[in-house]
Amino acid sequence: MLPLTPVPPQTAGERALFAELTRWDRGGAVRGAVVASLPVVDGPMERRISDAVLFVPEGVAVVRVAEVVRQSGVVTATPEGSWTIGPGAGPGEVLQLAGGGSTPLDGLMRAGMDAAVRLRRAGLEPGRIARLTVLAGGLGGLVPADGDLGDGDQVALLESRSLLLGISRAARYAAVDNPRLWTTADVRAALAALGYEGRGPTVEELNGEGFPYSPYVLRRRELLAPAAMAASAAGAPPARGTALDPTPAAPTPAGPLVDPVAAAAVAAAAIRADEEAAARAAAAGLAPADLAPADLAPADLAPVPPAPGPQVPPAHPATARFESPAVQSGTAAPAYSPPPAPVPVQETGGLGGLFGGGPGAHGPDALGPDAHGPDSHGPDAPDPAGAPWPPAAPAPVEAAGTPAPVPLVGPRRRPPEARRRMAVLAAAAAVAVVVLVGLVVLLTGGGDGDAAAQEPPTPSSAAAPPTPAGPTPGTTSVQDGRTYVLQSVQTDDTCVGNAYGDVATFFETSDCSGLARALWSTDVGGRAVVVSVAKVDMGDAAAARQLRTLADTNGSGNVSDLLREGIGYPGGPDELSGAEYASAVGGTLVTIVESSWVDGAGGDAPALDVVAGTGLALPMPVPAAD
Repeated sequence: MLPLTPVPPQTAGERALFAELTRWDRGGAVRGAVVASLPVVDGPMERRISDAVLFVPEGVAVVRVAEVVRQSGVVTATPEGSWTIGPGAGPGEVLQLAGGGSTPLDGLMRAGMDAAVRLRRAGLEPGRIARLTVLAGGLGGLVPADGDLGDGDQVALLESRSLLLGISRAARYAAVDNPRLWTTADVRAALAALGYEGRGPTVEELNGEGFPYSPYVLRRRELLAPAAMAASAAGAPPARGTALDPTPAAPTPAGPLVDPVAAAAVAAAAIRADEEAAARAAAAGLAPADLAPADLAPADLAPVPPAPGPQVPPAHPATARFESPAVQSGTAAPAYSPPPAPVPVQETGGLGGLFGGGPGAHGPDALGPDAHGPDSHGPDAPDPAGAPWPPAAPAPVEAAGTPAPVPLVGPRRRPPEARRRMAVLAAAAAVAVVVLVGLVVLLTGGGDGDAAAQEPPTPSSAAAPPTPAGPTPGTTSVQDGRTYVLQSVQTDDTCVGNAYGDVATFFETSDCSGLARALWSTDVGGRAVVVSVAKVDMGDAAAARQLRTLADTNGSGNVSDLLREGIGYPGGPDELSGAEYASAVGGTLVTIVESSWVDGAGGDAPALDVVAGTGLALPMPVPAAD
């Protein structure tokens, strides 16, 4: 956890929150996230409606530290109406918060809208913004116990377990329909757009909190749309909404599959490459048809930049005071303006200088499809050296000076004569190889070779069944001060038949390349807990994100835990009962965790949820591959 306080905290609750987060230490050992003190006030009395902004790789949340004054007991929080406090669960007297009011939800909603407006003005698409209320004071409990009020509102007490649960649930809400994780450049640009003052976090610090490295801002509307299409192209069930428009919408007519401007530029580059190839062939005394496709330089088909157009610079970040767009301008909210150029990033060596080179270091595979998707650099991302890259391909010009019409053509194919000549040459080469091998066998007599061929294989040469790498039953692992014991483990090379519900249907068309499942045991407050962990290798980052989104949906089924398939352990339960759930995706791997009380009794769901979140870090064998 990386707490950022550019200015000293102003309230007692704010100071208590950042003291607690500082105690968690840096990095992802407890929870990878960034919490920046960015208070927002409203009205002439400058009443605070939020105190901080939470960034996790899955999304963003606004945070309010609500101090309870002159009251103690159990707080009952509701999505609507006043919150209450009493000696036990149930209605009590109206809650009194420092600064006025009995519920912070209305203010947090306005703070979330303010953050969304600022980010979009800076060219960043925030997606779904969660809202987290942290209650500070002499409180004895919270109702509901998990603090989930629905529709993105989370409530937590100012103590480690409840606060960690609230952050995890806020991240889960923000991750829905989010086609791309927040990267290091995205977070730095968002902090600047929200008015962060002082030294911002470094690339290395953000990397340590789980944000994938990128030198370019990727959370832009024109980049998120292709990422969303790629993430949903492999047969995932249709979503009811998107991160850009979470409300249900009627189907819209499909647009063109190819951008005509980009296609024309690519065709122009292909024609120019053919003309240069013909010139090289003429210089060498060959016919153009005899040149193989490998004879064309890869640089001749460089990526195409976007069509030129005016770029509107983002508005300067406003002050911390919240005012709606209509109040700021005196008119209705302004329309969304075209996004600006990416925010420059000072550090370019977040992974040991891997991205500090020239254009060759910034090719489409430099970052990897897992970290940033196929269009990670963006169509108009500048080279760190300052020169635009890749260079635009000039369109052919006629003698009159007007652009010539460019046919949309594909790669040129060899004529039949050239293919026949190549086939004859290949057959002649094959005959020559056979004759040469026969001469070698005749000359050597095959003495030692025959004897070696007749020797029976030694027992050591027999194929042995592969032993899965990783922990074995009896292995212990200490996570967050709690000891976990591995009870059962199994690996499979397929997920077909190892899932149920919609997840099983998903695997029928998009099978995984490996599956590892395990049962761990631990205890919480003297009560035995079983933790089911499944690690799925989808072999593709986009398919992994689709699986996690589907598994996170209520009622969609899941990967079958070992108890469901009749594999248990002495003292363990027959099935999971009232289990809490956690999931994570990293590259092609999806990790799904369920935790349950062994005795099957309910109660203390927050404790189980914390165990489920911690279970994501438990060691697992490498999923078996095909």
